Amino acid sequence: MVRVKICGNTDADQVAWGVAAGADCLGLVVEYPVPVPWNLAREEARALFARVPPMIGRALVCGGVPDQVIDLAQELRPHLVQLHTDNSLAETGAIVRALAPLGIGLIRALRIDVATGLAAGEITDPLAAALALESTGVAAILLDARTGAMPAGTGVSLDWGSASLIREALSVPLILAGGLTPGNVRAAIAQVRPYAVDVISGVEVSRRVKSPELIRRFVHQARVAVGSEM
Repeated sequence: MVRVKICGNTDADQVAWGVAAGADCLGLVVEYPVPVPWNLAREEARALFARVPPMIGRALVCGGVPDQVIDLAQELRPHLVQLHTDNSLAETGAIVRALAPLGIGLIRALRIDVATGLAAGEITDPLAAALALESTGVAAILLDARTGAMPAGTGVSLDWGSASLIREALSVPLILAGGLTPGNVRAAIAQVRPYAVDVISGVEVSRRVKSPELIRRFVHQARVAVGSEM
């Protein structure tokens, strides 16, 4: 079954809505190095993580220099860290190794420019970049869209055909993000067959304001999608 992560939660109500809808993982954006609407201080994140029940994943979404990422993980102790900046392969590997003794896996975002189709970071070919990131020991790779205006939460979809080719080439799980909504997640899953889907702006009625109904519909549509049973 395809897993569902609801990201960018900013208050207790949003956490409760994700739990009630049956999400597998809830993500909090914490001390992200550039301004984004969902950014939280670590004190806020600690209080919200405490509201996530057992058996539901807690994902810390952050970025920047390795020392800051590792420090946040050590303090907040999530199940997963999602590195959502274009760190080098060497830095990514160093973070993987530092988190391993804590039992925390690293999801590495691979951001694709929607205008050019090129990957951000050292390697611009998306497939080659994904394979290189896999070699660093990451737990999963998350494909996301990037625009000139927003580093994430763009509301813009990726090329699902390219995403499917990347998924087929990888041995680690692929998480699909970028422009997913209750209206298109079934089609995305049918074409890409990802391990999980990740949504943020697609369940919002305005920036930072989520809808419990959109969250419920998103989770439901992902569950009934063709290809959701691998």
